Amino acid sequence: MLSALRRRRPPQPGGRPREAVVLSGGGSLGAVQIGALRALLEAGVRPDLLVGCSVGAMNAASLAVDPSLARLGELEALWRSLERKDVFGGNRRMLATHVVRGDAHLYEPDALRALVRRAVPVADLADTVVPCHVVTTDLRTGASCWWTSGDPVTVLSASACMPAVFPPVPLGGSLHVDGGVTCPVPTARALDLGAIRTWVIDVTGGSIGRRDERMSALDVLLVSFAITRSKLDEHSAARPGQRVVRLSKLPVGDHELRDFSKTAALVDLGYRTMAPLVAAELAGVPRQRRT
Repeated sequence: MLSALRRRRPPQPGGRPREAVVLSGGGSLGAVQIGALRALLEAGVRPDLLVGCSVGAMNAASLAVDPSLARLGELEALWRSLERKDVFGGNRRMLATHVVRGDAHLYEPDALRALVRRAVPVADLADTVVPCHVVTTDLRTGASCWWTSGDPVTVLSASACMPAVFPPVPLGGSLHVDGGVTCPVPTARALDLGAIRTWVIDVTGGSIGRRDERMSALDVLLVSFAITRSKLDEHSAARPGQRVVRLSKLPVGDHELRDFSKTAALVDLGYRTMAPLVAAELAGVPRQRRT
């Protein structure tokens, strides 16, 4: 279980995280976050708070188990092995059955849950070495809900539960869907928790998918969701005594949320774009050292 059994690091003086990392939703574009995280860790930035939504929540929780280059290497290897069936399953007949029956979802969550189980090898989200905050959307109230404990498979599957694509997840006495419905780039959460510096790795832009006359009903749904998620990014500004460092939107074109064929290139793009950003930031404001 790696170092999952290590004790969580104690809070910093005053309870304020020094280096927070925020990871947005973005489907298969979550691969960009792997390269960006490598750039951070290689520069000596060790997060003491991770905040995530949807695929970003899975990446955040996986790294929170052990925020080291070794652990990130294992997560990267997992990403490089992924195919569409590893998230959405491979049974086309079942997909057609859901459509014919008029079910509330198109895919069964079994593959997604198995992936989360592989990526986050802890029994409880509270067992990670550094705190990890995960957002979901309460389908009944429309509110964003935050989780720092509980079964990682349930919580992270709920955070990545794209509406109508996967079935809503029972959690905390209600039904929950993708955190990206209400909070796709949860920067404000890190700021509310008092983070001194927050690194935002936002991959919501560009993940629009196919937009032509050949679009299926599912294509329309995914495109609409991606557009909504991109527009919901509030670009939370830094507050007094807090810095926000953002990875710029990357030129990924009309990349489709379920396309895992470009993972290697996306990881490399994330690294090449993030490395100079980290270097420039640390040259102006050195790492927040622990006392």
